[in-house]
Amino acid sequence: MAARHQSRSRLSSVLAPAIMFAFLVCITAHAQTYTVIHTFTGELDGGTPYAGLTWDGGSNFYGTAAVGGYTGAVCYNLLGMAANGCGVVYRLHRSVSNWTFNTIYEFRGATVDGNFPLAPVTLAPDGTLYGTTWAGHYNGTPGCKWAGLHPTPVGCGMVFHLHPPPTICRTSQCRWTETISWGFPGSNQGGGSGPSQGQLVFDQAGNLYGTNWDSKLNPGEIFQLVPSDGIWTIGKTYVTTDALGSNSPFIPLNAVTLDSAGNLYSTSQLGPEDAPNCGVPNLNGCGTIFQLSPTPSGWNASIIYSFANGADGRFPVAGLVADRAGDLYGVSSSGGTDNGGVVFQLSPSGGGWNYHQIYVLPDGDPQAAHCFVAVNTPGCSGPWGTLLMDSVGNLYGASYANGSHHYGNVFKLTQSNGRWSYTDLYDFTGASDGANPVGGLILDGNGNLYGTTLRGGSTNCFGGCGVVFEITP
Repeated sequence: MAARHQSRSRLSSVLAPAIMFAFLVCITAHAQTYTVIHTFTGELDGGTPYAGLTWDGGSNFYGTAAVGGYTGAVCYNLLGMAANGCGVVYRLHRSVSNWTFNTIYEFRGATVDGNFPLAPVTLAPDGTLYGTTWAGHYNGTPGCKWAGLHPTPVGCGMVFHLHPPPTICRTSQCRWTETISWGFPGSNQGGGSGPSQGQLVFDQAGNLYGTNWDSKLNPGEIFQLVPSDGIWTIGKTYVTTDALGSNSPFIPLNAVTLDSAGNLYSTSQLGPEDAPNCGVPNLNGCGTIFQLSPTPSGWNASIIYSFANGADGRFPVAGLVADRAGDLYGVSSSGGTDNGGVVFQLSPSGGGWNYHQIYVLPDGDPQAAHCFVAVNTPGCSGPWGTLLMDSVGNLYGASYANGSHHYGNVFKLTQSNGRWSYTDLYDFTGASDGANPVGGLILDGNGNLYGTTLRGGSTNCFGGCGVVFEITP
């Protein structure tokens, strides 16, 4: 393979740092009511949720927590250290104003299934759930993570499928049944490991798309899984490259967005690889937005925007959201005048794309969280989760460490007469209300916002085990 990037062994996205019935904390801020509807304990209910929630359109909300749950096997976190539990999938059921929490699956790790789920689950048309784990030795392929950060092999991760109980369950102890749709083997084609924050996405034909960001043999990929008679096989896969001098995105961390023509769009935290180092030694490029167009044999890749560490920001972790006109909206996790990140719009024009700055996010805290482990870089305090767009085009997001307390905030952007206005809906304090939201937000039919925080809440975990929250108008 071509020469590796100089920082290959040192580089990793940080993403790192008794069921408890809904513990309620109500605080009114900016005419909004903030409520904690679950506080994680790091035990059976899980802890440190990187993922946001998935709503079934009714009374059920689903999510993943990276640690907690089953402790009978040694499972690992993003730094290759032993974690307290292998992670869980949970459900929150809403009945009027009451919430019931239950764990529906505990990962077993080792060679049984995966561990350390980072991404939200995806609700299939039949009511089952699909998701990914970042690690796990399934398929007997343990040596996928970078040796410099992971001296103990932690596995390649997998795509899982959860089925609800065949009959109605009337207790909080009901467990769903798991099958494994795909175990990442660690080879180039469909084998890049480390599925990250990117939620799996279905196309109209029932194929699944996801992203990976780390393996022995490639620095990231966008993969397709194709169903046939109940069996999933790997389909078209695009592998990014970290070869010096290549015009390639590098480290895709979030989900893809599909258009009606079958094109895929996403972001990469770094790249293009033939760009300057963006102010950080050995890290080429400030990040990209790229497009994959389907061909009979694979994908044609093109970078439609490269971040320059100017007014446009740098290091996009969040994915993209599209409006009905085909415009793409996203946000950088760093940069801008206050280092809080930059919200942007990309509009198709004459076969290309035009970049428009929507809003420069305030209150950035560059030292709150490093963008890369073991590299002395400014922090990515802006949003890491993909923006949410409502039915009238307003945008919502959650920052990692912006806001008045620098523990993150939830904000809304409203467009009127071609101008965007910013509303700070809530500033996290780092106490029982939570800290550092990483996942995206969801909106129910009544205009209520829901999300999770990585830290804060219970002190059983380092920095707190995180919470699930609701913001009502």
